[in-house]
Amino acid sequence: MGTFRWVIVLVAVLALAPLAFAGPTEDVDAVVDHWVTAFNSNDVGALANLYAPDAILLGTAGLSLHEGSEAVRSYFDRLAKSGDKVSINNRKIVVLDGNVAYVTGFYEFKATRNGETRNLWPALPWFLVKRGNDWLIEHHHSSRRSLAPLTLPVRRG
Repeated sequence: MGTFRWVIVLVAVLALAPLAFAGPTEDVDAVVDHWVTAFNSNDVGALANLYAPDAILLGTAGLSLHEGSEAVRSYFDRLAKSGDKVSINNRKIVVLDGNVAYVTGFYEFKATRNGETRNLWPALPWFLVKRGNDWLIEHHHSSRRSLAPLTLPVRRG
């Protein structure tokens, strides 16, 4: 094989190497990133597609339990064209086994209604399950908190 071909093979191997070493933690982290992107794009369909067909959602807004694909989609319908934004901070992912993972952290939601911006800082626990090749949100719960976190200490030990 000529030198040029070896260079091409080497570049391809190096470019694909991170994909070969991605594990469940990185895959789950990517789902969380996709959720944030879909939310910030106000893309209800893309957001709903990140949930398992039998998912349970206990959202920050409202007092209802939303179970199943249609219920999850209807929960997010209010998001369409809203301009609402979110970030997820202090994210921690624990892979319980090769098919179940737990995500915890804190949201920061920003919504503007009638010219007034509101911020919410709920806590999140999510459970994700691996179905086929896809990690999907199986259980989503948002717990409202009354005050913004100044700095959240992490206690270990």
